[in-house]
Amino acid sequence: MDHGEYCKALFREIDRLAALLSDADLTTPVPSCPAWDLAELAGHVGATERWVTAMISSGSTERLPFSDYEQDIPTTATALSDWVAAGVDALISALVAAPAHQQVWTLGGATRPTLFWARRMLHEATVHRVDAALALNAPITIDPVVATDGVEELLTILPYAPRLAGFGAVRGEGQSIELVATDVDARWRINIGAAEFDWARIGAASDADVTATAPVAGLYLFLWGRPSVPQITGDSSLLARWSAATAF
Repeated sequence: MDHGEYCKALFREIDRLAALLSDADLTTPVPSCPAWDLAELAGHVGATERWVTAMISSGSTERLPFSDYEQDIPTTATALSDWVAAGVDALISALVAAPAHQQVWTLGGATRPTLFWARRMLHEATVHRVDAALALNAPITIDPVVATDGVEELLTILPYAPRLAGFGAVRGEGQSIELVATDVDARWRINIGAAEFDWARIGAASDADVTATAPVAGLYLFLWGRPSVPQITGDSSLLARWSAATAF
């Protein structure tokens, strides 16, 4: 996916989320984010939109305080839905206006081109739209192109995601996980070493210790710790340790 495709898909995902929120009971618990109800989920998404917009618009190479953008969050469903929708309009405007080479703060403290945030925010929006749909028992569909990109985006950001203090639980000596999509031509291999892991998209089956097979949207949701039941062959305990250590 390129920059324009990320922005268009991001707009679609936020539009879907806003539609779910527009007449929802905001006190509805979100089962896939147990600490949140729908109001808190939407508040997080809207605050994140504004936080990222500010970093891109200012060209900040340092992390801005997230709490500055958690203010004045609407408390009614219609107003909150509109607020989330307005946030993506401003974010996409900032992404489009920013020079392609502009470097800004990103996860892990490194500066990277603003394309990082176009991609990151697409998957932030997609996963939380799924969370809202789960809370409301609404249908869930994910574009296979988005899901395929999302598998690779998650594997890319894991080494510097801030929540992975427990990742040592899956340190190993070369054990491997293979992910196989059944509806698109895509498979990935994750190699787990003593100090770090690496991954690659591969063209044919490998001798992985465990293989998870599902439609690519199912693999995407599984990696994000959302409800999904891939077919598992091999060392299921290795996959369980990976899932527990990388959960968001």
